[in-house]
Amino acid sequence: MLLLPRLRLLAGLLPLLVLLPAEGAFAHAQLLSTAPRDNAIVQTAPEVIALNFNEPVTPLAVRLIGPDGNGLDLTGQAQGGATTEIMMPAEMAAGTHVLSWRVVSADGHPIAGSLLFSLGRMSGGAVDTASDGAVSAALWGAKALLFVAMFAGIGGAAFGALAPPPPAARRMAFGLTILGLVIAPVTLGLQGLDALGLSLLSFFDAGAWGAGLSTSYGATAIAATVAFAWATGALKMPPGKIPAWLGVAAAALAALSLALSGHASAAAPQWLTRPAVFLHIASVLFWAGALLPLSMLLRDASEEANRALASFSKGIPFAVAPLVLSGLILAVVQLGAPGPQWATAYGFILAGKLVLLFLLFGLAIWNRHWLTRPVLAGNAPAHQRLRRSIGWEMVLIVIILALVAGWRFTPPPRALADVPLAAEPITEHLIDGDTMAMVTISPGSAGPVGIEIMVSDIEHIPKEVLGVTFIMSSPEIGIEPIQRVATETGGIWRVDDLTIPVAGTWQLETEIRVSRFELARPRGAVSIP
Repeated sequence: MLLLPRLRLLAGLLPLLVLLPAEGAFAHAQLLSTAPRDNAIVQTAPEVIALNFNEPVTPLAVRLIGPDGNGLDLTGQAQGGATTEIMMPAEMAAGTHVLSWRVVSADGHPIAGSLLFSLGRMSGGAVDTASDGAVSAALWGAKALLFVAMFAGIGGAAFGALAPPPPAARRMAFGLTILGLVIAPVTLGLQGLDALGLSLLSFFDAGAWGAGLSTSYGATAIAATVAFAWATGALKMPPGKIPAWLGVAAAALAALSLALSGHASAAAPQWLTRPAVFLHIASVLFWAGALLPLSMLLRDASEEANRALASFSKGIPFAVAPLVLSGLILAVVQLGAPGPQWATAYGFILAGKLVLLFLLFGLAIWNRHWLTRPVLAGNAPAHQRLRRSIGWEMVLIVIILALVAGWRFTPPPRALADVPLAAEPITEHLIDGDTMAMVTISPGSAGPVGIEIMVSDIEHIPKEVLGVTFIMSSPEIGIEPIQRVATETGGIWRVDDLTIPVAGTWQLETEIRVSRFELARPRGAVSIP
């Protein structure tokens, strides 16, 4: 039976996945800390700035914007790794500097951000490093088209291992493989634009294509292009002359291409996740690739159609079983145990996919157990019902593929678990005579914070006052008073535009205008980690 050699070929490729580079990567890189801290004020110019990630990354673009707004490209001065170090220029002006960076993680996805630090004094503002929305939309659309072309086009070529596809199905599969030959390189260019944060106008820039190739998705795009070329060659041959091995080899290479990059493939342990991705994709290729040829064969009650349907019916359990098993493995790796982390964009996409898969499996069970036998017995109405049901299967698969393309922009919960949680708020009671100020700093760490001040008397009875000014300083670090006027909301005085630049011991003071003639100054000290 032609199915068995195909299954043996797929199984034979699994060991290759284990031999691929399997770095100890997590599901998605996340920035854990920086040295110096974000928003820090330093008295001497740093020689090196360190960005600490939860997995090794490769710098794509690093730019230092000085207080005067001029930028300096430091990409060549950046050394990648889990701790990415960037050598700073010998001379730096006083004021606020912005280190704008873009790196790529092991799963092929770019991460971007900006680190603000001030030399001697603060000045200026932040730089927006958000990705271009048009590039994101184009990348999503191109990935969705790539998946459709791969599963219907290359999968259609692999259908030749079951039965010769009808001419109309061959033409459609051939057209989809041609589309894939175009779309695969396009996704590579868009990947580069997204990696560097460039606009669509830079699509033909060599730098963007070089950045795309430097990510792990570069290997995916190259392997997918070759797979489309093999499938095109198989479908171009005359009817009845399609070598089954060429279509199956194209499908195997397509499955391998998607196992070379992405959230799931980069997750640890890779000896498990890469083969799981391969099996998942190969199973979908077998299932999805057979639907269009089967639907067209069933237009006529022929022996050829019956043989193809019978072969597919016997083979589909061998695709569904690894599909479900590999899907469960990847879900557990990416999401971890059920909990609040499931309520993320990644989890919502998975939930939508599972709902659609439930409907898809329901249709597949109905087709195999209640429609296939009447069709093979020559029941004409059953032919029409089966063709309609197969049509709905194709619709559901296209929606699932479009949904899965959105995973490109959502880090899985496993990666988010590596990001440190915000520090707990710090509360300090400051007293001056019969006036008390309860000051809460959230989060209780250096960086941007929010301040809440509740004014009361010694008995903790709220006290109405005319105004509150919050002041903090750190003489031992050499930082003079930083002063902010608080605004009152519902009896609580708030300061929202404050950044604690460095950790250490800070002196706190609240100037409270109790009346036109009375000013209270509760004071205290707090240690900021």
